[in-house]
Amino acid sequence: MKLLPQFLNLIQQWRPCFADYRTHRRAVGFALSLLVCLGRRTISRAICAQQRQFQSWASDYKLFSLSRWSPRSLFNVVLKLALDLVSKTQPVVIALDDTITRKTGHRIPNASTLRDPLSPPYHTNLVWALRFIQAVLLICPMDGMGAARAIPIAFNLAPPVPKPKKKKAPKTATGDKGDNSDANGQKVGKKTTDPEWKHYYKMRRQQGLSAQGVLLIQEIRSRLDDIADFAQRLLWVVVDASYCNITVLSRLPERTVLIGRTRKDIHLSALPEAQSGRGRRRFYGKDLGTPEQMRKDDSIPWQRASIFAAGRSHQLRYKSVGPVLWRRGAQRRALRLIIIAPLAYHAHGHRLYRQPAYLLVTDPAADVVQVLQAYFYRWEIEVDQKDEKDLLGVGQAQVWSKQAVSHQPAFHVASYAMLLLAAIQCFGLNSTSALSRLPLWREHKPPLRLSAAQLIARLRADLELLDAFDTSSPPRRSSDFPRAALEKQIGMKIPVTMRAILDSAWT
Repeated sequence: MKLLPQFLNLIQQWRPCFADYRTHRRAVGFALSLLVCLGRRTISRAICAQQRQFQSWASDYKLFSLSRWSPRSLFNVVLKLALDLVSKTQPVVIALDDTITRKTGHRIPNASTLRDPLSPPYHTNLVWALRFIQAVLLICPMDGMGAARAIPIAFNLAPPVPKPKKKKAPKTATGDKGDNSDANGQKVGKKTTDPEWKHYYKMRRQQGLSAQGVLLIQEIRSRLDDIADFAQRLLWVVVDASYCNITVLSRLPERTVLIGRTRKDIHLSALPEAQSGRGRRRFYGKDLGTPEQMRKDDSIPWQRASIFAAGRSHQLRYKSVGPVLWRRGAQRRALRLIIIAPLAYHAHGHRLYRQPAYLLVTDPAADVVQVLQAYFYRWEIEVDQKDEKDLLGVGQAQVWSKQAVSHQPAFHVASYAMLLLAAIQCFGLNSTSALSRLPLWREHKPPLRLSAAQLIARLRADLELLDAFDTSSPPRRSSDFPRAALEKQIGMKIPVTMRAILDSAWT
């Protein structure tokens, strides 16, 4: 029984984040119950898992709707603990991505109609949901080979800028609709001239997804600067194509390197040659074409690198071109272009290839092999988001107040981050020492590490072991109970029992 005590000890470090010790104790109960309860992760089910369903529940909901605590303070504790696991010879690598949580209530603040990322390629579906931006710290193996673990360090609400409502065409005297023209003959609702649409485009540049993403990057850089040992360390930010644009590239903070996937049809230029004599100085050199054209150019040689991805090492083929300039995206900032050849795989007896990838790096001097490995480690944020929504039920709590809509999911994700840190401290980064026996159909391919589902199962097993000691016969002295020793260590009673979890499974 190691995981539960370690998790509770880490949660105790959240005490300065709350103004009152009673609020902190309530937060400890919810951090544990939201992880181990069965079914949908609602506030009421977490209350039942803590055996407080026959008491007033007002304070439980006020923890997220009225209490004065900040999710950033919780993630600051997570960040400081996670940085202790980062190698001193490696840069600090984070991944950034946005995700949605589906909703049904139309009075939930900041909920809006968003594009469904699970839509088929031939038809875009729309869903009513909340949008969040998440940042994770990638804990990489010390030897550089093996799977990484993504620790969430931010989970911010990122609502889209609302569009202006569509104006109705005025009716004529005969009752027919007019030609949508005003008194001056201008089209009503025309997006290029309407002041409301002009204001919308301006606000989208200032508060859109890319703008909120770069604000989060600046915030994380500021949080690193507040830690003495990491103030001068480089920060690598790995993003997808939605954050590789002029909004982000033009506002990157110092000591920050962006590694972003880009399109295959952007136009790149070389650095200008040295000029002599009079005349205006040139900022851009000759046109180099598009990344797709460079991939097909035989004069640029292919290179190979050993990269760990999908549970094993791969021999990757890539091209490196740099420094280059992207006039429309990065202006005069020097970049490096990395072209990744399509990976081959076998399916149904056929040899198939995936799509090529094109990366832009804002530091042309960065080690290309490390950049490639960091890019492939970015997949860990997708694993985190899948576990958070499918397994942990982030976003399932039925809250409607403006503060609770942003605070409750962030609290849930921060609790998950503490569980991952406790697991690394107990079992190691890529260890399966605490893994129970696998089903017969999985014994031929055992996992490389403990998954989130297995970690939650370990928490429940520890709670069940505590209950077994409490109900043992003959009864033991209270000092012999593991529960008593653990409660003395953390300074509070453990609010969750396995019996309460099972009894509340039907609610």
